[in-house]
Parts: sequence; structure tokens; C-alpha cells
Amino acid sequence: MSTAATSCTAETTFLLSKWIGRAIDEVDLSALANGTSTGAAPDHPSQWPTNVRNSMALCSDEYLMSALRVARSLADGICEAEDNIATKKGGRENNSNDDELLPSLLPEPGIDWADNVQVHLSSEGAEFNEISKLHFNIQRADFLPSGEAADSGGPSDEDAMRRIYSLGIVLYEIFSGGERPPEMGHQTGGRKSDDGTAEFFQGLSQEDTFPIDDGNIDDLADELNLFDDIIDDRYSLCDAIGGDDFFNVENPRKSKRQTQSCSYKVYDVSVEPLKAKCLPGSLCDLVKNMLDCANCYPSGEESYHKMSEVRDDLQMMLEKPTIYLYDQDMGRLSITGLQPGGTVFGRNAELSTIKDTYRRSVSGGSEMVIISGASGSGKSLLGHEFEKHVLAGGGIFLSGKFDQLQQGTPFSALASAFNVYCGILLEDSGPSSIAVVLASKLRSSMGRDVHYLTKLIPNLAIILGPETTSLIYHNDDCDNAQKRLLYLLCQFVDVISSTFSAPVTLFLDDLQWADAASIEAVNNLLITASIASTSFQDKRFFFLGCCREGEINGGHPVWKLLTNLERASVGCTNIKLDLMDEHTINTMVSETLSLFPRLTRSLSSVIYHKTKGNPLFVSRLMLSLSKEGLLRPSLSRGRWEWEKEKIECRNLPTDVAMFLNDSIRELPEAVQSSLCILSCFGASADVSLIETLERALNQNIRDDLDVAVMKGLLDIIGNQYRFSHDRIQEATYNMMEDGVRRLFHFTYGLSLASLSIEEGCDGSLFIA
Repeated sequence: MSTAATSCTAETTFLLSKWIGRAIDEVDLSALANGTSTGAAPDHPSQWPTNVRNSMALCSDEYLMSALRVARSLADGICEAEDNIATKKGGRENNSNDDELLPSLLPEPGIDWADNVQVHLSSEGAEFNEISKLHFNIQRADFLPSGEAADSGGPSDEDAMRRIYSLGIVLYEIFSGGERPPEMGHQTGGRKSDDGTAEFFQGLSQEDTFPIDDGNIDDLADELNLFDDIIDDRYSLCDAIGGDDFFNVENPRKSKRQTQSCSYKVYDVSVEPLKAKCLPGSLCDLVKNMLDCANCYPSGEESYHKMSEVRDDLQMMLEKPTIYLYDQDMGRLSITGLQPGGTVFGRNAELSTIKDTYRRSVSGGSEMVIISGASGSGKSLLGHEFEKHVLAGGGIFLSGKFDQLQQGTPFSALASAFNVYCGILLEDSGPSSIAVVLASKLRSSMGRDVHYLTKLIPNLAIILGPETTSLIYHNDDCDNAQKRLLYLLCQFVDVISSTFSAPVTLFLDDLQWADAASIEAVNNLLITASIASTSFQDKRFFFLGCCREGEINGGHPVWKLLTNLERASVGCTNIKLDLMDEHTINTMVSETLSLFPRLTRSLSSVIYHKTKGNPLFVSRLMLSLSKEGLLRPSLSRGRWEWEKEKIECRNLPTDVAMFLNDSIRELPEAVQSSLCILSCFGASADVSLIETLERALNQNIRDDLDVAVMKGLLDIIGNQYRFSHDRIQEATYNMMEDGVRRLFHFTYGLSLASLSIEEGCDGSLFIA
């Protein structure tokens, strides 16, 4: 072991016990002290009692992550050694003469592994005695060479389980700050024996001891040895006749001799001392599951079966500590229920394809991507995941969504995309803000015509100011106002791109409901960008669209777009999203519940077979199970738990639309009625519109919609109520009979028409 104080040493090695102490001393607790300082407590961590400081250091991110790297490295080394031995054993086949050539790659199972662990640190550029973070620069951890020959029989399942238990003892010491389990302090304190005699003698009181004459100890020993021989003869007879199963019993003496053949000892080790140190519950459970392998077989439902499972769990703690390491707020979750996130699962290949196409497009080409798939397959989520990539690279991302009930409104999705973007620009106020710069560029590029865009894009009117929006031609004799708007929208994209010297991405969702005018605008933008690339002009534009599979036919505007772009040599990449496989669904369930995949495999298997891998169906089903209490947070265990048998017995429709239908019908009638009203206006509606309807219909709508928000059917985004998914809006809308829907549209239309006449605004005439 090298401990020389040199600045040129590339690697420094410590025994595990020494590393633990030094790493704890190096933890910086000053930030914690500043945040919790009180007049009654010392201000600086150096003034804290040693036990208090050590406890705080053990729970720090610095120590936990470094300790996890040490533990992962040890588990990884054992996995690699097991694989190497298995490979060499298989390659030798029946050549037993090569057994002696097998290197001693695996340490012999035992409770003293921690004494033989060495931690290698990267110390390049750091003095040994320098106050630095040297002990957190983990390079690797391994075992000191034992010098013993490997077992010629190769690694058995029993040996593998013993190694998991042995490493569990090491992890206990690492995360406890170097403390050995209390049960191991005395050899008889918690030691197990295979035949149960230790527990028997340990339970005897002083008065229960046998009346043995000290002078006859040797005679008694001879008699006990004779008794052992009788027992062995009886089991030898069983083996000769038919094995242990002849008397339906197992010879405890045999297993005891096998256990005593090595230094492996078994102790009942509790992880309660780790929990008392306020270590993360998942970490304590991991150590406990390893210690459950003490008797060479898993003694609990969540016990480990092989070292690779330990390594994988440690790796996930390192990669995603907020999900798999740190404790979840079970108290909050018991009130709010399950909170599924917006994470994309199992779409890495598709996301990489979109990124590659985008890179080519903004580098001088002109390409587009169309994502298709079944409803609920995650098309929109994938598009918004790509948005993070665009924004991280300094690009501009415009996002809009077509609505089934607003197909008659030209440029609806485009106008929404530009309006949201202008709203983001307005958040940056000041005389030199981005919005002011854009307004100046628009005026110089479009002149007076820019005011026509303000009718489509309300936030643009705020950016331009009253002097521009007042320039409205009431005697407009333009023969084709739609073509003018088409031209101005394309100009708007060019101005945005040139003003900020950034590529513009336009993402339009639900293309199956697109209007012809919007698709024509996309066509012009792509062809213009293609022509500009050949003439070396800087017009970088990328289009990403989503549509449902099988809903774009020969007469659809998108079909015509694809035909035109093919003639113009504009590349188009089609991506089809399939439903998820069982492994991906398990990953989704695992991260949603913040539990290791090995623990959620049984639950996710049930969910997969009931949903056939539809992501929307999975998330809605998990929400439903949470509301019913079949999937619930446990305050005592600090994690989620479920009733698998009841979930398996639950009858579910095979289609996500029918499932959503049933979920809506379970709501109170008043909530159902308000949802039906909202569904008549499409995927979303402004709060101001809902308030207008409340006055016109003399009906309390918002309170009922807030109930639907709590149920996860609606979202409140800005000043809008929006259905969480278009499938929910469709299911609600289709609950009404055709005649009822017509009556609702007529009633709401009259109410909004009266409002438009009173306020002189025709924007709401297209809504109902």
C-alpha cells in the first residue's frame, strides 16, 4: 500500500477502514452549518461533537456517492471474476488437469472481507497531506490478493449467495462509518447454527443448566461423540435406502459439517443501526436484502439471487440518486397520490434518429420528421423530449397542436405556436430585451403588414405596441387574405431565425386534424429552406410532426405535403412508435415508484398484460390503482406497496378509450357535465371563456373542473384548462349522444355570439 506524499503519484491506495475515516473527515459540512445555525449550537462543524459530525457526514452527498462508487466497484469486480471463472470452466470442458491453472479470482466467502478491501484513489496533482477532496476521487476498489487456489469445482450457487452476504457485511461497515454489526461483536450473540442447537442453549437460563459433575466432563464428551455417531449411522442408512427423503427429513449434521469446512460464519445482522443514522431507506433495504442471503439461499421475497443484481442496483443509485437513493416524501404522496412524470421510456433509438435528422437539416439541408403511432404511444412526449435537445443547443422551438373541433380555423396550431413563443419573449422585459429587438426587426422587414399578424397572435400585438396595432385597414379589399397571412407567417419565421442567428424548429402535434392552410405554410417553409441551402443563404428550418397511425389518407393535406416535398427533393424521415415491451414497462413502473426494477417486476408484468404495453394506458391504470388503494405509499416502510392478487383479478377493458370512458363515468354527474361542456371547445379552453359560460348558463363549471384536475384528467397550464391527453377529450365528447352534442354547440354558440357583439370581438365566433 502506497502512502507516500508526492504530487506526481497517479494513484494512492488505502485499506478500506483508513479510507472511511479520512473520507468522513473530508466531508464539507459548512453549508449545512450555515443553514441550520442557531444561537444554542456551535456555528462551525469542527466544534460539533464527534458523533454528531460523523452522523451528518455519513448522510452527505459527498460521502454517500463516494461510498456507492466503492461498493459498486467491489460488486463489479466480483461479477467479472465470476464470469471469467464460468467462461474458463466451460472452455476446459472435462479436462480436470487444468483445474489447478484456474486463478484465485474470487475471495473466499467470510465475515472479514472488509479487512482485505483496498480503495484506489486518483491523486494526480494533489499532495498527500493537502486538504483536498482526494478521498472522493475513487478510481476503483478491490480485494487484496489472497494467494489461495480457486475451488476446482468452480463457483457454485451456494458460494455465490455467501459472497452476496459477505459483501453485505462490507457495505454495512462502509455506510455505518466503519462500525461492525453489533451482532458480530460476540461470537454467540447472533450466530446461527444449522441444527438449531445454538438457539436452544442460548435460551437456557442459569438455573436450567445441566447438573454435570466437573469430574465427569471427559466421560460426557465420549458419550456425546457416540451419540453423534449413532445419528450419522441413521442418516447413512437413509442415504443407502433412498436418501434423506426416505424419512422426509434432512441431515442437519451434514450441512453443519459443510458450513464448518470454511471460515464462513452466519450472523443475524439487523440494519436498524443504519436506519438510526438516518441513511436513505433504499440503501438500508439493499444491505438487508444482501444479508438475507446468509444461509446460502434467499430468505426473503426481495433477497438477491446473484451478484449482478447487487451491482445493477448500486449503479442505478449512482446514476439516478433522486429516484433510487434518496427517500421519497411518503407523507405527501399519501395525500396527493401517485404522480407520474413526463419521462420518455424506451425511445432512445427514435430520439437519436430525430437528433441526427435535425443536425443534417440545420447544417445546410432541408428535412422533416413525421412520428406516427397508436393513440397513447408517446408521440407527443417524444416530441417534447426532443425540444430539450433543441433548446440546449441554442435553437428556437415553436410548438403547436391541432384540435379536432377547430379544423375550420385556419392556421390554428401555427398561431398558437407563435403566440406561446411571443409570450415567452415578453417575460424578458426592458428597453434592450429580446422582444424589443424582435419588434424592431419585424417593423423593418414587414412594414405596416405586420399588424395583420396581431389578429392571429395576440402576444405579438403586445410586443409591437399600440402604435403598430392601430394601423388597421378597415376597407381591406385584399382578394386573398389567407395567402397574405401565409406569406407573413413564413416571413415571421425568417425574421426570428435571422434576428437570433439560430435554427427554428416547428413542432405540430395531431397532424391528422390539420387544416390545409397550416400545411401549406409548412410546405412553403421547407421548400424555401431547401432553395436557400442551394444558394448558400442562412435559412435553417426543421419541421417535426406527429400523427396517429392510419389516419393520413390520400386526400389529406399532409399526404399532399409529402408528395410535394418528394418532388422538391426535401428529405422526410418516418418514425413509427410501437407499443412498449415488458422490460420497458418495468422500467417505467420502477422509476414511477422509485423502486429497483427487480422489485417491481411482478407488478409490471401484471400491468403489461392488462395494457398490452400502451404507455397512456399504463399511466392511467397506475393512477386508478393508486386512487383505489391497491397501489399505495407505506409510511412504515417508506416506499410503495401493492396488492398483486387483487390487481390481477381486476377486470379491465382491452382498449384505452374504453378504460378512460369507464374512469369518467365514475365521477360525480356534475363533474361529468362540466367535462362535457369543456370537451365541446376542443382540447383546451381559456379560464375567461369558462367564466363567460358560467354567467351565460348560470352553472358552476370551474369548481367541477378543479375536481377533474385533482383526478388527473385535466391540467391547468397558464390561464387554460387543458385535457391531459386528447384521448380523454375524445372519450368525454363521445359520451354525449349526437343530438345532445348539437344542442350543446348551439347553446354555447349563442352565448358566445352575444358576447362577441357586446365586446366587438369576433375571435370567439370560431370557438363553439
